[in-house]
Amino acid sequence: MATQTAAPATSSLKDHFRQLTPGKLIGLKQITDANGKFKVFALDQSNSFKKALRALHEKLGTPKEPTFEEIRDTKMEITAALSGMATATLLDVNYGLRQCINVGALARGVGLIGRVEASKDAGIPGEYEPGWSVAQIKRMGCSAVKLLVYMDAEDAAYTQKQLKFAKEIYAACAEHDILLMTEELSFPRQGEDKKTPAYVTRRPKNIIESAKLLGPITDILKLEFPGEENLKAVNDAAIRPWVLLSAGEKFDIFQKQVEVAMKAGCSGTMAGRAIFNEYFDETTPEARANFLKTVGTQRMKILSDLVDKYAQSVWARAGLTPKDLGSAVDAHWYSGGKAVGSTGAVHGEY
Repeated sequence: MATQTAAPATSSLKDHFRQLTPGKLIGLKQITDANGKFKVFALDQSNSFKKALRALHEKLGTPKEPTFEEIRDTKMEITAALSGMATATLLDVNYGLRQCINVGALARGVGLIGRVEASKDAGIPGEYEPGWSVAQIKRMGCSAVKLLVYMDAEDAAYTQKQLKFAKEIYAACAEHDILLMTEELSFPRQGEDKKTPAYVTRRPKNIIESAKLLGPITDILKLEFPGEENLKAVNDAAIRPWVLLSAGEKFDIFQKQVEVAMKAGCSGTMAGRAIFNEYFDETTPEARANFLKTVGTQRMKILSDLVDKYAQSVWARAGLTPKDLGSAVDAHWYSGGKAVGSTGAVHGEY
C-alpha cells in the first residue's frame, strides 16, 4: 500500500489543502457543511462539566460528587438533543466518544471529533489521555482529532514543550491520515486572574503569536476571541483556516463575537458551554430537557445562521475549487505515483 504523508508544514495554504491526503480530506468534508464551513458542537469538557454537576447538586440540596454514570448520561442527553444541528460533535474518550455511538446519541450524518489530550490545569505541559492515542481515534471512525494546547508564548521554555507535544500529535495524525484541529488557550499566570491588567494586555498578543506557532503544525486552528480590534491581526496570522471557540462565554456575548469574527475571515464555530451552560440551572429533569429543546436548539440555529451568512469557506480561503482538488490526483496516486502491474492490453469486463 502506498504511504500517505501530510503536506509539508511549510506549504502555502493553497498547497496544503490541495495536497490533503484522502483520510484528512474526507474528514474535513465530514465535519463541515456543503459550503466548507464549520458548525461544531463541543462537548468534550471534563473538569468544568463535573463542576457544573456539583453546583447543580448543591442547588438541589444534595451535595455530592458526580458519578461516571451521571456524567455519561448527561452528556448523552445533551448530545442527542443538539448534535443534529451541528456539522460535527466533539467529545471526550472518558464519558462520551464511544458512548454516543453505542447508545445512538450522535445524530445520523454528523461528524465525530475525538479529543486526544488529557484534561490538565493550564500551565502544565500537555500529554495524551492515558491509554489513548491518535491511532485509536482513527480506528473508531472519527473524522478528526482535536488537541488543546495551553499557550504562553512569552514563556519560551514552556512554549517549546507545548510545541513539541503538538508536533508529536501532528506527526501521528499524518501517519494515520486523520485531520487535526488544534485549539490554543491563554491563561493567567500565578498571582493573576482573567481581569488582571497584565493578562488582559498580554492575551490578544498571545492569541496572535499562538496562531503563528501552531498554524504550520495543524490543519485547522481553533482560536479564542482576541477582541474586535485584533481580529484582522489574528486572521492575518492564521496560515490555516480557523474556527472560533466559545470558552464558556455567555451566549449573548458569544453571538456578537461570532458575527464580527466571521466577517473578519473566520470559517465557523466550535462552541459548547455558551450553548448549554444554563442547562445546569434547571432543577428538574423535565426542565433541563425542555431547556435543550427550546433555548439550546434556538442558540444552535442562531450560530448556524451567522456562519451561513458571514463565515469564510475553507475552500474560498484556500482559493481552491473541486476541479483543483480533482487535478491533484494523478493516475497512480495509490501506488506511490508509479505505474505497477501489467502494462499490456486490458482484459475483463470492467
